[in-house]
Amino acid sequence: MKKYILPIIVFTAVLIYFICCIYLYGISNISMYNIILFLFASPLLEEFIFRGLVQNSINKFFKSGIFLHISYGSFISSLIFTFFHLLLNDFVFMYILVFLPSLFFGYLYDKYKTLLLPVLFHSFFNINAFISYPLNDLTIFFVEKL
Repeated sequence: MKKYILPIIVFTAVLIYFICCIYLYGISNISMYNIILFLFASPLLEEFIFRGLVQNSINKFFKSGIFLHISYGSFISSLIFTFFHLLLNDFVFMYILVFLPSLFFGYLYDKYKTLLLPVLFHSFFNINAFISYPLNDLTIFFVEKL
């Protein structure tokens, strides 16, 4: 049970934060489909691909390559992750907004050997992006280029 105490605490905090954001910022007028896709399905799929498959494969290839507590797999998968996000958006600041959290998600995956924490923190990051930009800006920001 000790092993899962941090994920349980983080999940509870993210859930409380999400509920408070809906209450305080009034994002309840957004369709449930968008909320589920952007806040839950997208982080789950992206973390499964970039942590579970890409990062894991690169870490197996490089064996024990670690630099400043960041594995080579985390660094390379974060670069790939950032590149795919930049295909959808040419906003230069996105390099930092995507790459740094991605490194953190990779660190969490390497340290705890579970996808649960990267998915939860990715959802937390998306909630903040959801609140930081009005719905119209988010639609343009993430969907217009598709």
